[in-house]
Amino acid sequence: MKISSIIYYLSLSISALAHGDHSQTVLKKKPANLRWQDWHMSEEHNLDEYDGKTFFLLHDLKGLGKWDHDDVLNLYGIKHEQIIGDGSGMGENSITITKETQRMVVDSIFQLFDLNNDGTISLEEWLSFHDAGKELPDFGFGQGHHLDFESEYEEHHWNKYHAQNDPDTKIKHKEDIEHELLHHKHEIEETHDRSSRLKKFANDYLSNIRLDNLTPKYRI
Repeated sequence: MKISSIIYYLSLSISALAHGDHSQTVLKKKPANLRWQDWHMSEEHNLDEYDGKTFFLLHDLKGLGKWDHDDVLNLYGIKHEQIIGDGSGMGENSITITKETQRMVVDSIFQLFDLNNDGTISLEEWLSFHDAGKELPDFGFGQGHHLDFESEYEEHHWNKYHAQNDPDTKIKHKEDIEHELLHHKHEIEETHDRSSRLKKFANDYLSNIRLDNLTPKYRI
């Protein structure tokens, strides 16, 4: 087979493997009657009533009495590179969280709180904001799920309905089926992502092949 034919069929096969649906998911929208932090506490922590200090301590990941950049990203559920489904273990497609997006969220929050510009948000700075009845910005990433989508499904559904009485998940709820579909779809998308890396590697390799260095019988 001529080298040109090999390149042609290799490129076709890699392109087919890399093809996939990477459209963006529809995340949940905040109810109009709730502040973002109230929605977050209700949905993610099952707390409809809380005080400002409780909120702060729940999101102080390192227990240092202050929030840093990672704490803010964790609060909004954008610490990881992707939000799978709607972040709850259910949903459809995934969205990519870029470094630019993370930087925008962190910068916006620190402009609200870090009044002494020390690179952290103290309990006092948070309480001054919270006790004044102010609302955290809604950046459109849902209610801020902290865990990966498998752990979120276990936390909010499997532990509640299956862990004790139905560990083999013989009773299927809508949430179980949706989670299984999301799990398999994510596996396929990961395969496609790996294939795109394979495509780049192959293209980089093939771009270094100089046809003019081949003996005449292998040329086009």
